[in-house]
Amino acid sequence: MYGFNPVPKITHRRAKPKRGRHTAITDKCSNEVKRRASEGNPEGYLICEFCGCSRPAVRFERAHLINASQYGSGGQPWNIAIVCGPRTETGTCHQFLDDTEEGREMKMKKRAELIQYYTIGPGRSWWIYIAE
Repeated sequence: MYGFNPVPKITHRRAKPKRGRHTAITDKCSNEVKRRASEGNPEGYLICEFCGCSRPAVRFERAHLINASQYGSGGQPWNIAIVCGPRTETGTCHQFLDDTEEGREMKMKKRAELIQYYTIGPGRSWWIYIAE
């Protein structure tokens, strides 16, 4: 009556990925964004894509141009930018971009530039988008 009756595990995947997986920045995208951010610097350091800061001691962050809370993809390099990290005396580019109206407008302009870079510009040879 109460014998061992094993049930096979479900083998199918989710039809739609969870939001966290959609907005997570993939390794492939991260490597491409780092390549793009360092291509203008002969020493190979990363350069903030908004203020141009390129010192090796500065900490950089990856920022969504369309915020993750607005379902911005983390697998598309035209939605990710390298920006200055934490500085106590002046704030950060990341904070400025997220918290001010001017910063949000700058993010949308940068995103439009990056879409052109990857569709009709030199970025075409670096990134081939395949819908997953």
